[in-house]
Amino acid sequence: MNPAEHDLLVIDAQDGSRKALDALVRLHQRELLRFAWSLCRDAALAQDAVQDAWLKIARGIRRIDDPRAFRGWIYHAVRWRVLDLLKRAERRGLDLDQVPTLVDPKAEGEQRDRGLDLGSAIEALPEAERESLRLFYLHGLSISEIAVVQEIAPGTVKSRLHRARNQLREHLEGDDG
Repeated sequence: MNPAEHDLLVIDAQDGSRKALDALVRLHQRELLRFAWSLCRDAALAQDAVQDAWLKIARGIRRIDDPRAFRGWIYHAVRWRVLDLLKRAERRGLDLDQVPTLVDPKAEGEQRDRGLDLGSAIEALPEAERESLRLFYLHGLSISEIAVVQEIAPGTVKSRLHRARNQLREHLEGDDG
């Protein structure tokens, strides 16, 4: 779907079209689930966070002044809902390390076999850099959209991406030498 068609869907959803909102959910659901899971590593919590975020999005979609801001806005909503649910889980004393994750051991083994453990290199990055990197490369968000999601200046996003790329490069070059 091209950006203009997407913007029209957002405008239609703002005008109360349930069909347009459903189409937006179908377009973004999978990536939002991946993003939520990348933040918490818990499939159930990620699903709850995305579902809760969609409810909030549906209620507040009319407040968006520019339809192009929609993507940043929905990722921001999911990010905050994940963080909120993680805080609640910590207050209840749940051990999130004991929750099963969606990591595929076979895929991890294949990655190690290739000699490039990019996944562990990404996981070793500081949280802020890791999140910026995922939003940019995995979810295709722009610098300005990431700035909205993370509530930081675009220049800070650029700095985080630059640091993350350099750290990954050093890690991968270190494996070769």
